[in-house]
Amino acid sequence: MTTTPDSEHAEQLNMLRESALSFAAKESPLTRARAQRRQTPGFERRFWTALAEQGWTGLLVPETMGGYEQGFAEMAEVVAALATQVAPEPVVPVLVFAGRLLTHAAPSELATRLLTEMAEGRTLPAVAWQEDITGAKDSPGQAATRLERQGDSLLLNGNKRHVRPGAGADGYIVSATDPNGLALVWVPADAAGLVVNSQALADGSYAAELDLNQVRLPASHLMAEGPGAVAALTRAYDETLIMTSVELLALVRSMLSMTQDYLRTRVQFGKPIGSFQSLQHRAVDLLIQQELTASVVTQAVALLDAQDGDATARSAMASRVKSRASDAGLQVAREAVQLHGAIGVTDEYDLGLYLQRALVLATWLGNGTQQRRRYADLTRNATAQEHA
Repeated sequence: MTTTPDSEHAEQLNMLRESALSFAAKESPLTRARAQRRQTPGFERRFWTALAEQGWTGLLVPETMGGYEQGFAEMAEVVAALATQVAPEPVVPVLVFAGRLLTHAAPSELATRLLTEMAEGRTLPAVAWQEDITGAKDSPGQAATRLERQGDSLLLNGNKRHVRPGAGADGYIVSATDPNGLALVWVPADAAGLVVNSQALADGSYAAELDLNQVRLPASHLMAEGPGAVAALTRAYDETLIMTSVELLALVRSMLSMTQDYLRTRVQFGKPIGSFQSLQHRAVDLLIQQELTASVVTQAVALLDAQDGDATARSAMASRVKSRASDAGLQVAREAVQLHGAIGVTDEYDLGLYLQRALVLATWLGNGTQQRRRYADLTRNATAQEHA
């Protein structure tokens, strides 16, 4: 039988999936996730080095910068495998959000160096774009942080919220506004005038609030500005929404699997509670949520790898899948706890690890309601343009 390119790719993905699942189970058991909770920065650089040794930190990085230039389907397998063990490392915030933003920004010596170091596992960049300012809370094209030019220097003033990773990052790609519109600036973690305040999240990991007070940087730290900066940040944001949805789907599958196992083994009135019709109906509803989410996630990942160039379609799909995955993650988490009964709310039971991670990811970068609002705006604007 002749092997087609599609079947060969599917076989490669299966091999990567098996390898990633085996690695995650062996090197990052749930006991490690428990141990890292409330331990700043919430993850281990030692384990990050192990990810680099597997080649996963360079999966999406261009070959010219030391990476493997693979697709999002490959990245999704790694993200999902680590999520099954609730591994605390910020794979999506660093390798997808920051890494893709560096890739999409204007080519520069700085961006090349950061991507190369990221692929090698030596540098963890983070994206700082959200603010508690109306319009800048959930729109990657806006920023209240101000950028000024003073001779050969850049001067930053502002505040950023919900930055992941927080204190564990080596630097931040900060969005700001200058006379040319949106600007993206690299701010090293040790820059004078930068104050990083760690904030514990529900799952025991950490985000950060950044205070930028007269942060002075060389002009070479300006990575993009104007429409190019907006396009780069929006594209990286969309890609991150989709990869976060991959992670949420993996959590949904794990929570549902635990719940099904519990329904089969927990006995009441002399029979497994899974034999009770009312509980069977609830379990089926959760399975439907899982499969609906899986379908949209598959479509979204394929769209990213197709690279058809339609930015509006990509953004709409990203918001659609994040909305679906966020809502499914929260619904399955709630129902799983209820179906487990009292044991489901104890900290010692592993279900809580998945539930708490789902709470964090469901809201990160915009919850289901915010993403539906964005989807409506995108589709309404696209329709208006078609009829203009």
